[in-house]
Amino acid sequence: MVGSIEQDIWDWVINYIEVPNEFYNYKFPPCPYARSARLKGLMDVVAYQDGSIKNFIESQVNDIVENKKFDVRVMVFPAQVRWYFHVHSHVQNLNKKIIPHDYYVQYGRALQTTSQYPGFFKGKPYFIVIVNKLSNVLAGHMSLLTTDYYENWSPSHYTNIVTRRKEAYENLTDYSSKPAV
Repeated sequence: MVGSIEQDIWDWVINYIEVPNEFYNYKFPPCPYARSARLKGLMDVVAYQDGSIKNFIESQVNDIVENKKFDVRVMVFPAQVRWYFHVHSHVQNLNKKIIPHDYYVQYGRALQTTSQYPGFFKGKPYFIVIVNKLSNVLAGHMSLLTTDYYENWSPSHYTNIVTRRKEAYENLTDYSSKPAV
């Protein structure tokens, strides 16, 4: 089942995340840089199987930071993980540890997917945790500011995605370790 869950996410990336979307008046895909990362082999997908969700996330984050093999890692979980409060706070705390290493982690839902995980929420969108190379995200954001990419974003969505990341980056105590952008 893990292989088919991971394939669901690869299909989602290719057929939803990389495709110009109605929300952006078909000018932009949801993530304008996903295709490049995938085609360069800098993206991977790992599906949660069992055990501690917190430990799984931490081990995957540690692996990407230590090995620097990928710029993007998508971790996939059952839909109900979306409501596990401790996951949200754990992800935010991990950022304190990994931002100095030029990575950033965030969470969300893989819209337009249908979870294969068993349970009550089978068929709902997967919950995902994504680790990105921070300097790539910040450079991409600066580039997108010169377009109308953010035009239809609600203020709360912009705050949750852009402002939260910017504040976490700026609040580092060791400013000498910030990646150049």
